[in-house]
Amino acid sequence: MRAHVCIGLGFDRYAVAVEHVREVTELGTVVPVPGAGPRIAGVRHLRGEILPVVRLRELVGASAGIPRRLVVVQEGTRCAGLAVDRADCVADLPEPSGPAERLMRGTVLHDGAAHSVLDVPALLDAVRAR
Repeated sequence: MRAHVCIGLGFDRYAVAVEHVREVTELGTVVPVPGAGPRIAGVRHLRGEILPVVRLRELVGASAGIPRRLVVVQEGTRCAGLAVDRADCVADLPEPSGPAERLMRGTVLHDGAAHSVLDVPALLDAVRAR
């Protein structure tokens, strides 16, 4: 079992291992960056740092919703904010089962619902590659 932050995009549920989560906060003001592409909402100034804000919905193909929260993820020196609809809880989840997909480590069941566990290093690679 490992602690994860459970997040939501529309009707879809995801989880991010807490060792990759620096903080969860309000989405705040995101300044668009011309030419950044559809997966990057823009940048946000947060505690003296300029963070790229990723439209997670665009990367994972999640259902429609309205982003209101920012999950700041970090892996090594790389950091980005994930625009999500909600951050539901922090929960101890088992290791994911099922086949890993492009940006997912697998799926876990929590509170009667399937949560796709995000692969943060792969997600940050995908953002950088675009």
